[in-house]
Amino acid sequence: MTLECEKDGSVSLKRVEFMAAGAASIALTLPAHAAAERSPKTALHIRRLHWAGISLVVGDAQLFIDPVIENPGDPPLSAEAKDRFAIVSHHHGDHFDAQNIATAIGDRGFLVIEESVAKWADTRTLHVQRVAMYQPAMLPRGAATFCVIPVPAIDGLGAPQVSWVIEAAGLRALHLGDTQWHGGFWDIARAYGPFDVMFVPINGFQQVVARYRKVGQPMSMSPQQARSAVELFNPKVVVPIHYGEPDPPTYIEVDKPLEEFTSLMTASTSRVAVLKQGETLTLTRGLG
Repeated sequence: MTLECEKDGSVSLKRVEFMAAGAASIALTLPAHAAAERSPKTALHIRRLHWAGISLVVGDAQLFIDPVIENPGDPPLSAEAKDRFAIVSHHHGDHFDAQNIATAIGDRGFLVIEESVAKWADTRTLHVQRVAMYQPAMLPRGAATFCVIPVPAIDGLGAPQVSWVIEAAGLRALHLGDTQWHGGFWDIARAYGPFDVMFVPINGFQQVVARYRKVGQPMSMSPQQARSAVELFNPKVVVPIHYGEPDPPTYIEVDKPLEEFTSLMTASTSRVAVLKQGETLTLTRGLG
């Protein structure tokens, strides 16, 4: 199995080489679903932001997912399209920051937030559209370049959290936030799959502060659980997120989460795109 990538020219990479490439810019054409031919030539431009953050651009519309800047050198929340929107998985500061969201979406954009998450998040300075679980939102409302749907997730610290199903450019994506493994995955896979691209947390963190103690159980998916999620959702491309910034003794990751995840994925039919923060991936829907 080969795929065509662009990195200083056009080269052909095997799947395992694609996992390790970490290319600054990758272009991949996926085979078409019969139902997706309404927009076969439109590209979905993906940029990995800080931590679990993702920017998606299709034409004149841009969608930010969990856009946060925490550290010097984090990728900027750059405006790449006229119409800009944001969605968030939950209210924790490494996924939700009102000022960062306002920077990303500008004066005309708005935040789509699931109603149980909205109760915990300070959204007073933002234009907000609240949606119920499973309720689709069209962005922008007229063109519906993006259709975003909140689906269940489980937070390791007990706060409300959702994952997001996203449809754009004839492609379907799943952003899992930093959810734990949970039984709702089966329904999500059946109702909304198959997925073209999935953003999956892999660091299996444990937080040890205040009332939270180290009890030996991951508070988000471990590399092994992430591999199981890939097996269940069977995306064509998987982008690992939410890893690489341990802060012991209060925030502990599993040892070498990316190396362990990519090792577990060597026998998978899904292609792993390891994007460093700031790197991009472009997906297009083919006709074949």
